[in-house]
Amino acid sequence: MITPNIRFWPLVAAVGVSFVGYCVYFDRKRRSAPDFHEKLKAKRLQKKQKPQQTGGTSSFNKTDDAEEMRHYFLEQIQLGEDCLTRGDIDTGLNCLAKAILACSQPQSLMAFFQQSLPLELFQELITRIPKIAQSMENSAAFSAALGSGSLPEVDLE
Repeated sequence: MITPNIRFWPLVAAVGVSFVGYCVYFDRKRRSAPDFHEKLKAKRLQKKQKPQQTGGTSSFNKTDDAEEMRHYFLEQIQLGEDCLTRGDIDTGLNCLAKAILACSQPQSLMAFFQQSLPLELFQELITRIPKIAQSMENSAAFSAALGSGSLPEVDLE
């Protein structure tokens, strides 16, 4: 009598070989496409031109593109949370201040931070907002589109 183990392993091997063959076939097909190298060079150039996102050092160009603004806002919130979790308070607060400046409803975001952050961190965040806004105004891309430049006023009590 044939045990199920004898039938199982050849089947697994056949599926594995088929999958590897499938991958090799489509990789070869992708690489032989006439515009593959152009797309690859364009993608690498785009990555090279994009500023490196390390420790909240990404640049902000205030534009009318809502999707770009939303992406920048979410990125700064995520970086701020990550830095605060790691204990890097300085960078975390800078990222959160940038997120507040990029937010379409800064008052509600400030109210959220007031409830969720410890009082000392929230007060430090409030003091950093004008400094971050000033440094962002000094950058040429941000100052051209800043507009009024007013910051939201928040009741600390």
